[in-house]
Amino acid sequence: MFFNMKRTTGTLQGFTMVELVVYIALLTVITVLAIQSTLSMTRAFADLRVSRDLNSSATALLERMSRDMRSANSVDTAQSTLGSHPGRLTLNTTDSGGSATTVEFYVENSLVKIRENGVAQGSIMSSNTTIDSFIVRQLTNASTEAVKVEATITATRGDLSKTRNFYTTIVLRGSY
Repeated sequence: MFFNMKRTTGTLQGFTMVELVVYIALLTVITVLAIQSTLSMTRAFADLRVSRDLNSSATALLERMSRDMRSANSVDTAQSTLGSHPGRLTLNTTDSGGSATTVEFYVENSLVKIRENGVAQGSIMSSNTTIDSFIVRQLTNASTEAVKVEATITATRGDLSKTRNFYTTIVLRGSY
C-alpha cells in the first residue's frame, strides 16, 4: 500500500505503511520527551519558589529580631513567654531620641508579628509561609544576657510544601 503517490516516469513513489508507522513512533517519542522535560522544569521552578519563600521569610524574621535584640537593654520577662510555643519576646530598648521603647515579637494566625510601643506593625513573614514553632529562650549568667530563638517555618505553594528549622542566639547590648 502506498501513500502520497506520484507518477513519475512510470513508477510509483511514496511512503510505505511501515515507514509511516516508524515516523509516527519517532514523533511520539520526541513529543513525550519534550513534555516530560517541560513538566520537570515546571516542578523545579515551583520547588525553587517555595525554597525562596522559606528562606526570605526566615531571613526577614531572624535579621529583624537580631537587630532589635542587639540594640535592646533587657528582656521584659513579665511580658514575654519563654521556653514554649508560641513564644513571645518583649524587649526593653531606646529609640533614636533616647526614649524608652518596647519591641514585641509574637505569633498570631501562624505568622510572627511585631509590635512597637504597643502599636502593631504587621507580619514580618511572607504570606506563603507559616510558623510551626516559635520558641524564645533567655540565656543569662553573671555578666551577660542573651536570647536564643528557635523557629520552624513552612512554605507552601499549591501542593508543594517545605519545612525547615532556623536558630539564632544574640547577646543583648545592655549586658556586655
